Formats: sequence, C-alpha cells, structure tokens
Amino acid sequence: MEDNVDFQMLKHEVDSLQIQLTKEKAPWYKSAPVLIALLAFMFSFGTTIVSYYNSHRQEIRENRSEARELLQRISKLPLENFELLKKYEGDALGQSLSAMVNQENLLLITQTVEMIKRFPDSFSSTEYFAVTTALAGSNITKDLPFFYEKAITKAENSNDYNVASRAFAGYLFTVGKIDLGRKYYDLALNVWSKFPTENQHFVNSTDAHTLMYLAQAESSINNHPKANELIDIALQKAQLLPNSPFKDSLVNQINYTLKMIEQTAARDG
Repeated sequence: MEDNVDFQMLKHEVDSLQIQLTKEKAPWYKSAPVLIALLAFMFSFGTTIVSYYNSHRQEIRENRSEARELLQRISKLPLENFELLKKYEGDALGQSLSAMVNQENLLLITQTVEMIKRFPDSFSSTEYFAVTTALAGSNITKDLPFFYEKAITKAENSNDYNVASRAFAGYLFTVGKIDLGRKYYDLALNVWSKFPTENQHFVNSTDAHTLMYLAQAESSINNHPKANELIDIALQKAQLLPNSPFKDSLVNQINYTLKMIEQTAARDG
C-alpha cells in the first residue's frame, strides 16, 4: 500500500516536471532580467564610445597646440641666429652659438613633422606651408613634397593655394623636375578657376608675381627667351594696376628680375 502511494507521488512529480520542461518559454525580449542586462550593457558601451571620442579629440587639440608652439619657436630661430652672428662677428663663440641654434632648429622641425603626421587632417594649409619653409631653410628635403602637397590640397583661399603651388613649383625646378614644376606654376596661375574673385587688381598683381617667379625658374635652366616672354606678360599685368606705391614696388621687382635674366643670358652666351 505504501509502495503504491510512493509510486503515485513520484509519478505526480515527474508529470509536473515534464509539464514544466515542455512548457513554451517566453521570448528573450519579454524577459525583464534579460532586458535590464541588455540596457546596462548598451549604456556602458555608449559611455565608453563617448569617452573614447572625447579623449581622442582632446589628444588632437593638444597635439596641434604643441605643434603650433614649436612652429612659432622655429620661426624665430633664423632671426636669433642672424643676431648672434652679427653680435659675435669674427668670433668663434658666435659660430658655436649659431651651431647650437641650428641644432635646436633641426630637433624642433623633426618633432613638428612627427606631430603633424600623427593627425594630418587637423592642420591647416598655412601650418603645412610653415613647415615647408622650415624644412627648406634647413635643407631637409625628404618630407618637402608631402608638406607642399598638403598645403595645396588643404588651401581654403586663393592666397594659400597660389603661394603653396608656386613655392612647390620653384622647388621642383631646383631638383630638376622641370615639367612637374611647370605644372604647379600653371596651377598657381589657374587659381582663379578654383577660387573665383571679382577683384581684378588682386588677380593681376598675384599673376604678375607668379609670372615673375616662373620667369626666374625658366632663366635658371637657360630658357632665357621664355623667361623674357613671361617677364613681358608680368609687366603688362602690373601696369594694369592703379597708380600706388604697391604698383611701383611690383614694377621695380619685375624690372630687376628682367635685368638679372639679361645678365645671366649674356654670361651664358
């Protein structure tokens, strides 16, 4: 009798267990514990992303600020070097101090290049061009093309675009890449298709400068007829400017360039 009772009780428990096991489970999205855990994870993940983004932006700002401080220091070194040489002219001390300034200049330029390359998109055309000036002044040519091209592509106005293009063009002439140099001088002359302006005086004065520099470059490779032709066009554009000290200065610069070209041509025979 007792065995039968025990059997019935065990059967009842098994039946209850089978019912629980076969009962359809509720979807996970209807489970409160699961939803709470999921929301907690999403909140934590979102907070991490925001924190990383803010940290990254702060790192970029600090990097740019430090690089700009270095550029400001670099820009002052040539004058300091000149003043030292002038002050200690003929003195070995002046030469030693000048060597120290040059060493500092090389170190700062190297650091600046590394910092800019960390976050290249965070720097402006003007800042890139400032580096090209420092690199060229120290005869460090390895990174010059990169920084010139960045200064051009990141330019947001005609002045930055023109100055960077013709400076790069002049550099290319000095390293024997004549055709590429002419291409960049053409970019400088065609700046107005990229940055249109109704100020024709500005166009004429800018083009006159570019043509004058191109004439110098052509003369440097003994292409004197082309140089003279370019000088003539530069003078024509300069003469279109209203009478002013600026016009007089520009015309004098062009005439002086013409004189140098004529002397070079005569020397070359």
